[in-house]
Parts: sequence; structure tokens; C-alpha cells
Amino acid sequence: MAPSTLSKLLLLPLTFWLVNAACPAALTAAPAQPEVVGALDEAVCPEDHSKAVVGADGTHYLLQCCAKRSTGATYLGQSSSVPSKRGCLERCEKVDKCNSVEYDNDSKTCVFFDGPNFSTEEAGGPTHDWLYFIDPPAQPAVHNITHMCSTDCPAAHGQKYVSEYGELFHMECGKRHGTVPFREEEKLTYRDCLDGCAKLPKCLSVDWSSRTKMCYYGTHSGAAPVSAPAYNSAYSFGCAGACEKDMKEACGCGGRSTPVTA
Repeated sequence: MAPSTLSKLLLLPLTFWLVNAACPAALTAAPAQPEVVGALDEAVCPEDHSKAVVGADGTHYLLQCCAKRSTGATYLGQSSSVPSKRGCLERCEKVDKCNSVEYDNDSKTCVFFDGPNFSTEEAGGPTHDWLYFIDPPAQPAVHNITHMCSTDCPAAHGQKYVSEYGELFHMECGKRHGTVPFREEEKLTYRDCLDGCAKLPKCLSVDWSSRTKMCYYGTHSGAAPVSAPAYNSAYSFGCAGACEKDMKEACGCGGRSTPVTA
């Protein structure tokens, strides 16, 4: 047997081992609850095989290492000189109907496809990887404590309050506007602070300190930008009945001197 032939035969087991070391066991089905690759991390094979990769727009894709496009996938085009799988997904997001990609690790070519998604086509080595759209994996979330019509934080956060003078306020907990107030006074409750603002034609927003009970009246219109756990804020949306077809006496915002009565 020629030396060159013998050398090739001796190298076969090593070649087989290298291919299998770079390629994980092929998936037989998509995992029901895949792990998620960090949003800023690059997807790497074989470590991230069968994991969900998050695209720049929040879309999730399942990574199948050492796999080619699924049978029946519709070709949509391709891009060359794409440095990474994540970069490939970013380009896919700009292609109409693209929901899966085949990435060539050698040529750095990214090929765009429109489903079907899960692939049973093995690449035979680490040359190609397949990523396709999946529903975002579920994850635990803290329940928000929300009570209808509450003016007590944290339950009041994000809710609307109609003052006794008919003015509508959007409430935010743990925030303050931070602008220069035109007036300040002590108010026992957050609600009292809101009603105090509703009486003043100039007032468009409030900051209320839960520690000092000080209420700051301001003219800033819009959401409070400053994070401050000891404060609650709110800003005016105008009259509660402003959008009603019949504007006659819809609410008492005009003079703000007399509480609205039924």
C-alpha cells in the first residue's frame, strides 16, 4: 500500500472525530422551551445548538448547528461577507417574508428563506448552520399590583385619576418631573396633591414626596423623566369629558373652582 494512501486511512478516524466534535447530535424535534442566547452575545456552534437567538428587533430564532435549509423552504435571496450569524439575522429582518436563514461559516454567506422552519437536513459538518423563526419562549414575570381607581402607589402606577374638579391625570410612581415648581405646599396624600393641582389653572403636573408630604406644582406637560423611589408624579390630560360629543358642562376644568357634582 502506498504511503500516501496509508496516511489518508490513518487520518480518517481523526477527521471523523473532528467533524463530530464540532457538530452536536442532530435535533429530531424543536425543544418546547429552549434556552435563550444573550441579546448581546454571538451565537456559537456547537455550544448554542438548540438555543433561541434573539434578533435586533426582538424576534427569536432557533439555532440548528450543522444543518441546512429545511425541505420546501422558499429562497428569497442572499448576502455575502456577513461576519456572523447574528449579522445574518439582522439582514433577514430587512427582507420581506424572511423568517429563516442558512449561514455558511466558510464563505460567510447568508441565505434568506421563507419557511417551513425546522430542518432535518444535516450539513455533514460544521460548514452550515440553520436558524428559523420561533414563538418567543415564555419566561416568569412579576405580577403588577394594580387596583382600579387607586391613588396609592405602587398600585396607582400607570393609571388615570379624575380629580374632584373633573381633570384627568396620568399617575406615575417612583418618578418626579424635576422642573422648577411655581408653587409648593404640604399635602397629606398623593390624591390631595392631585386635587390641589386641579384647582390651579396654571398647574399641569405634580411631584409629591411620600416622605415629607410636600407637593410641588409644575407646568411641565408630559411624563416625569427622573427616577426617584420616594416620589410620585402625575401630569394632566385635560378635562375628563373633553372627548365627548356634547361639550356643554362636560367637566369643571374651565374655572377649576368648583368640584364636579353628579
